[in-house]
Amino acid sequence: MARNDLTKKVRAKYCGNMKIRSAFLILVFSLVLGSSGPVFAEGTTPARSDLVTAIQNQYNPLFDAQYARFMVLKPKVLGDAGMLKTYKALLTDFIEVRRVIDSNLKSANSDLDAVRSYAEEEIGEYGSSLSLLEAQAAKSRTLTCIKGKLVKKVSGLTPKCPKGYKKK
Repeated sequence: MARNDLTKKVRAKYCGNMKIRSAFLILVFSLVLGSSGPVFAEGTTPARSDLVTAIQNQYNPLFDAQYARFMVLKPKVLGDAGMLKTYKALLTDFIEVRRVIDSNLKSANSDLDAVRSYAEEEIGEYGSSLSLLEAQAAKSRTLTCIKGKLVKKVSGLTPKCPKGYKKK
């Protein structure tokens, strides 16, 4: 009987270890499978070059249209020093923004969502700034002033002839 009792104890201990080992293996296996990220089939996410092309196709025509508005506005603001200063500052900023957006689209490390939102923000900003400047330029008047044989044209919202000149 002593041998039977010993065999039962060994079996019980061995079965207990087997249960622990099985539970441990199941736990490790589930952790390995559960911690691996989802696998995507190739081609389900668009390539970076496709996203860059989409952004360029969306925003380049809008920026080009705004640049054309800048060029149409230029002759209208040349006579007024205040509007010309504002025009030059806006145009310089506009060109710098275009450069930054283009360089970020060419960079492999830039965040394309950030570039897209920046372009969207700047389109709106320049649209409103150009509208205000165009309205101001539309209100601008030009006076022709004469002093003897000298003729001077003065432009602005409220233009005045320089000292010694008379309005024609």
